[in-house]
Amino acid sequence: MLSPVERALSYPYDAPHGSYLLANGRAEAYCPPSALPERRVPVIAYGSNRAPIQLARKYPDASHRIPVEAAWLEGFDAVYAARLSGYGALPATLAPCPGCRLPVKITWLNQAQLPAMHRSEGVGVAYDFGILEVPILAEHSGLLPRALVYVAQAGAYAPDGEPLGLAEIASEQRRWQALAQRALQQMLADRYSPGIAAEAFAETTIATLSEKAARAQLMAQSALPWQEKRFRPLAPEGPL
Repeated sequence: MLSPVERALSYPYDAPHGSYLLANGRAEAYCPPSALPERRVPVIAYGSNRAPIQLARKYPDASHRIPVEAAWLEGFDAVYAARLSGYGALPATLAPCPGCRLPVKITWLNQAQLPAMHRSEGVGVAYDFGILEVPILAEHSGLLPRALVYVAQAGAYAPDGEPLGLAEIASEQRRWQALAQRALQQMLADRYSPGIAAEAFAETTIATLSEKAARAQLMAQSALPWQEKRFRPLAPEGPL
């Protein structure tokens, strides 16, 4: 089990290259959503929700089975959001990026699983939930005309006027600098708390709410808002 600091600095966590089934809290051989009894909807995962370890945290009951399908999303990149998560990481959000090809996962969730994902994403407070009207090429399902997605209300963190990509996510034709979580946390420490290491910076973010809030306010000054006409917000409790 990761320590709280390592959990923050290890974001967005390892994920299998291809498709898999989350079952019994781990990655197993892929099973398509059509083979499961419940109706399921496609939800794009581009940050930690790609990873079995994160999905297992959100769905600790071993009875949950979630098909996680590899896919490609064109015209967007996975970048750091201008916010800090409750566990001290800078989480991901999407940013439009013409020409970029982003490897994502599609989590096929049923109606009983969506509320847990909404809670973990902080819908209405940290993230907006909605439909992205953009085709997505999935490994097994083929071309999906659209999918559901969560995007950060805070926008993208852009300290020098451009977003910062997640180095652990190997986008094709990425236009911006990419940093690993640990390197980004060290950059934040150097800017906002000079003289401390990334580990100490993450530790105080986790332990001290006032420090976390102050850092979030500073980050908000370097935020680029999410502006995408092909995204349609949805009420989390509404029908899908």
